[in-house]
Amino acid sequence: MADLDAYQLRQNPFEIVSHAHEMANRKEEWTHVSKSLYSAFEAKSPRFIFLLGDWGEGKSYILDQIYRSLSGTIDREGRVFVARMRSRVLYPKPLVLRESEPRWQKFGLDLIIRVLNNIARDKWSEVLRKANLGGLDSVYLKVFQGLRDNEESAFKYIAGRKLGTDELKKLEVSEPLTSSPQVIELFFDFLRAIRLAGYSNFLLLLDEFEYITAILGEVRITQVLNTFREIFDHCGYYGPGEIASPIFFFAISPGGWERLKELESSARKKTGGGGIAPFMERVILRDIIHLKPFAFEDTKQLVKLRLEEARTKKVTDPFHPFTEMCIEYVHGLSFNKPRNVIQYCSILLEDALDEGLEKIDEKDAKRILEKYGIYPTGSESAGNST
Repeated sequence: MADLDAYQLRQNPFEIVSHAHEMANRKEEWTHVSKSLYSAFEAKSPRFIFLLGDWGEGKSYILDQIYRSLSGTIDREGRVFVARMRSRVLYPKPLVLRESEPRWQKFGLDLIIRVLNNIARDKWSEVLRKANLGGLDSVYLKVFQGLRDNEESAFKYIAGRKLGTDELKKLEVSEPLTSSPQVIELFFDFLRAIRLAGYSNFLLLLDEFEYITAILGEVRITQVLNTFREIFDHCGYYGPGEIASPIFFFAISPGGWERLKELESSARKKTGGGGIAPFMERVILRDIIHLKPFAFEDTKQLVKLRLEEARTKKVTDPFHPFTEMCIEYVHGLSFNKPRNVIQYCSILLEDALDEGLEKIDEKDAKRILEKYGIYPTGSESAGNST
């Protein structure tokens, strides 16, 4: 492919794998996100927050923006310890530790092991060196000291791996992590340890949560949600300021959320309040955030911002090499989803460059995108056939 400098660009700014870009609009949604989070931070109590958005509407982008924002500011002030997890934390390759305990019955074990192992080693050392671990009355004290000192046996332990007798003795534990109650105890001691380091909250960002409703039956969905509900309720055993309060921020599709509500309603009819109802009761209505479909003005701002980030020099037309009619055409194909806008603009930019086009107008966009099976009419699946 020829050099993008022909369009005064140093690179293609429409790569869908990167979220390190300025936010296009979403001001109302971002304000709602910020209010819910800061309300939770100030309350210093457990919270479940839900972000609802369809595929391609920007849920993962919002979660990454939260992570980048908190990691770069509040996290450094020692208030919020933030961890970012995608769907693989919920649906990994089965972890077989004991045949007598089916994997979904030990979902808490699987989840927390993956959460703790998602924390980088240097982060463990940095955080735990701030804590006065001598003030931590815990059976896992030597484990946390080992994590602080970058000892391999400590990292093997929180990974749920088998340890030798000498390693177990060094960590002063009797056995590896093999059950959900055991690892939940470790998790709460982790919350106590980071509280000693100055963190008042632990924020876990969980993406693609709708898959539990797509691939699991009611019994297993209940097991998953009850794990979160158990952690939520367990916080009540601790006094004010004793632990870093856990806040779970779930990204889910509207369809996935409706499925949870249907299961809640069904459970209430069957049991009067069992099943997933206890979990849903702990979700505050104001902590349900809806992503709106992209309007044309949103699409224009998205394209303009992405192009500005990659400019090699100032241009008179902020949409160059696209015409505004071209962007309007792309918006019409996008099903009001920013991910589709980004994908289609990437295709147009590279093909137009290969063809030597000075401008990309509506006719060019129609011709090029139809070559890839993207048409202005038909189902969304046809539009996503690329």
